[in-house]
Amino acid sequence: MSSGDGMIPRATKMIYETVHKLKEKSWTYTMEGNFIEVYNEELHDLLTPNKDQKKLEIRHDEARKTTTVLNCKSVTLDSEDTVEIMLNEAQKNRSVAATKSNERSSRSHSVFTLKLIGENAATHERCEGTLNLVDLAGSERLKSSGAEGDRMKETQNINTSLKSLGDVIEALGTGQKHIPYRNSKLTYLLRNSLGGNSKTLMFVMVSPLEAHLNETLSSLRFATKVHNTHIGTAKSTRKSKSES
Repeated sequence: MSSGDGMIPRATKMIYETVHKLKEKSWTYTMEGNFIEVYNEELHDLLTPNKDQKKLEIRHDEARKTTTVLNCKSVTLDSEDTVEIMLNEAQKNRSVAATKSNERSSRSHSVFTLKLIGENAATHERCEGTLNLVDLAGSERLKSSGAEGDRMKETQNINTSLKSLGDVIEALGTGQKHIPYRNSKLTYLLRNSLGGNSKTLMFVMVSPLEAHLNETLSSLRFATKVHNTHIGTAKSTRKSKSES
């Protein structure tokens, strides 16, 4: 691992190390991942070439509290090498463009989903889990970004979806009965990871430059809102095979 590695290779490396240690306790794990882009309120499969893209549809299993995206390619991730191959493929298909605020600004949100299934040959236990690693596109003011035409539409959609995420977090934190997950594709996709039996950790990147002061303050206010949100304690998903 190099110092330039991002969140996904670092997280998966830790998972592989833990899986290796758990073999001594009779646990074996299978892992598969998919990579989705939310661009202009549409879902795109980052592991499938544009010419082969099919419409992606989000399906939630209310009983199991799981989320599936129909027509989305999933790949088996049995080593760090397969993760690197997947990341390279996804990066080629990511929507980016230059604005005055950012030379290579991400024009979309990306969601990497890792699904793990563990089985214990000695105790006959089984556990399932899902890890979502989300790269949010940065919020930009239309005036300072110099966005026009398609870039303006992208910026508006990015800012709207980030506001929807903030609204969902606020609704969860205040215990509202109605949580507005459907207000954006991003929040609807992450529905089972934001509320219910889940844990959420957010890193907010800010600029030290005075020219970006307003965006920095906006990001810090958003971070404060997230920090003050409590949705309860996540429960263990371990159970016997007869229960699964």
